[in-house]
Amino acid sequence: MSRWTWIVVFFSRLLLNLGVRVTYPFLPAIARGLSISFQQAGFLVAARHFVGLTGALWALVAEKKGYGWGMMIGLTALLLGTFTVSLSTGFAFALVGFILIGISKPVYDPSVQAFVSARIPYGKRAMALGILETSWAGSWLLGIPLSGVLIAHFGWHSPFGFISGAALIAIVLTARLRDITSTDQIAGYATEQSLSTPPETPLSKIGPLLILGVSLLMVSANENMVIVYGAWLEEQFHLQVRELGFFSILVGVAELGGELTVVALVDRIGKRKAILGGLVLTGLSYLALPFCQNSIYVALAGLVCMFYLFEFTIVSIFPYVSEMVPAQRGKWLAFNYTALVIGRLCGALSGPWLWQRSTNILFLVIMSLAVQTLAIVLLLSARPKTNAMDMRIKE
Repeated sequence: MSRWTWIVVFFSRLLLNLGVRVTYPFLPAIARGLSISFQQAGFLVAARHFVGLTGALWALVAEKKGYGWGMMIGLTALLLGTFTVSLSTGFAFALVGFILIGISKPVYDPSVQAFVSARIPYGKRAMALGILETSWAGSWLLGIPLSGVLIAHFGWHSPFGFISGAALIAIVLTARLRDITSTDQIAGYATEQSLSTPPETPLSKIGPLLILGVSLLMVSANENMVIVYGAWLEEQFHLQVRELGFFSILVGVAELGGELTVVALVDRIGKRKAILGGLVLTGLSYLALPFCQNSIYVALAGLVCMFYLFEFTIVSIFPYVSEMVPAQRGKWLAFNYTALVIGRLCGALSGPWLWQRSTNILFLVIMSLAVQTLAIVLLLSARPKTNAMDMRIKE
């Protein structure tokens, strides 16, 4: 991959992530602009999450048409979705836009991960995908302040108009990439031999399914905590919206730190070891939170550690999934994306329900630890036939 290809791919991914993340801090402003209730605005976000479950279906088409096709369709959905939202004056039109935005990521993300994986040797793939995933934290650290300025000067719809214009540029740039129009991309996997990838699958037949279970469970456990941390800080320390907004910057920095740690470390220690270590340490960060309730600074430090460790773990799993079934990596990366969406939905439903019935962080921690422990058990059960996967780091 050329430097220009990296720039175009990173820019596109930054836009897709911003299209999703911009709604969280500005959802009340969006609700007022559309003249709908906050609950209805929440339904827009839920609908966007729900269509993320279609990722596996899109992957089956992308496997035949090529990763470039999936990248172009994802960016087109982002363009149409954000443009529709920017013109919306009511709930129905905005719903169409949010659904299109929701389709963009499950189409683009697995396709671009497979596109990069097919061109980067396994021994350097964690570094490559880690660099790509810094766009997640970057979209928050760069995009959210910019969106705030745009809303303050031009109204709630302006960030969506900005993203749609930038998405059009991304589509043009992506279509002009030589990498994306090469014949090996249409065939799908002709680059495999050049990467010295053995044809056999390192995991047992059930192994890939168990790894998908790991993704689902670890995200569910984390979402169970993340969705109520604001309520916990308000209840325990009486934090206001402004202070919570400041903490969101720390969250972005923590996520970036986790992604950069993947870039620097995971190829050296091995993907499987990194995932296992991340699962254990993230679980310990959950366990530490009940002991952080006497000081706001200690509590914030504990949450920052939780976000950092979780981001490290979830990004570490992407290169591992990319080589579970090399001949079908696009499909399995899409299955993994779907597993992540299901996990987030489960955690988003269970977290508030548990919080309302206890308002005690300890109960949430126990539940998340139980789910996290099950994820560790599944990872240990999905043992490779050989150690070929992580031995490739020495190639």
